[in-house]
Amino acid sequence: MSRPAPPTWGLDAPGQGPTSPAVSIAGLVERFHEPHPAGARTRRRAPGGYGVREQCLPFTAASALGLAVPAPFTWGCCELGAIPDGARSFRSPVRADFHEPRWFYVVDDQRLSLRANQFHLPHEVTARIGEAPVPALSFFDRPDKQRLVKVHLPYSWRTAAEYETLFVEAVNRPRADGLRVLAGLVETAWYTNPVNLVVQLPPSPAPVHVEAGSQLAQAILVPRASRRPQLEVLASHGGPTREQLDGVARWRQAHAADRSAYKRLARSREGRLEARS
Repeated sequence: MSRPAPPTWGLDAPGQGPTSPAVSIAGLVERFHEPHPAGARTRRRAPGGYGVREQCLPFTAASALGLAVPAPFTWGCCELGAIPDGARSFRSPVRADFHEPRWFYVVDDQRLSLRANQFHLPHEVTARIGEAPVPALSFFDRPDKQRLVKVHLPYSWRTAAEYETLFVEAVNRPRADGLRVLAGLVETAWYTNPVNLVVQLPPSPAPVHVEAGSQLAQAILVPRASRRPQLEVLASHGGPTREQLDGVARWRQAHAADRSAYKRLARSREGRLEARS
């Protein structure tokens, strides 16, 4: 039996590529900060010279994967004296197992229908989904989990049946304040209740200040079939191993001739940084 021919470097497959997966968003309030395609650029200005991260297509393509999820409101966690003017300050209703000098705050925003740490839904929405409150921040009811906080998104998220949504922290964009978004895989093909992001506070007393509309997380659509990938470890003496190693040799030759060969040969166009005028 003949084996399939090895891949041809840099040539796109014939015909149209796969259709991009679709996401639908239904707001619980009239105005909210909408998710948007994530961008490849992770800082305003990159240093000159070769070898900076912006020249690495795997890095920038990962940064541009999926959708950027903006912070739905302005909030933070800091010592009482550092709370911004006009913000509503409060402590977690659950007593912690450790001393926590920081207070939480949320900034009311009439445009976002946010007041007193709660989204106020219009009548046409509550008439359909019920009067259950939609908080902005909420907490786990365990004393040992008080450095984990839920940030509620005021919209329903829906994907096609074959996709799920992996919510992660902003890819390749670590926050300077140490706030972390814990990864969560949501079956958004059927789970239409608004998602909450679980964030982990940095060790006390480090302050956290999150501005409404700034990127807080990233949503990556994942095919449901990818949950259990099949892994094959090729025998060291077999033909498939030799073919795969031949591919490694071809790649090394291409890179030796052109150190930017990956960008030139990659089939994916997402994540490429265009030169600024």
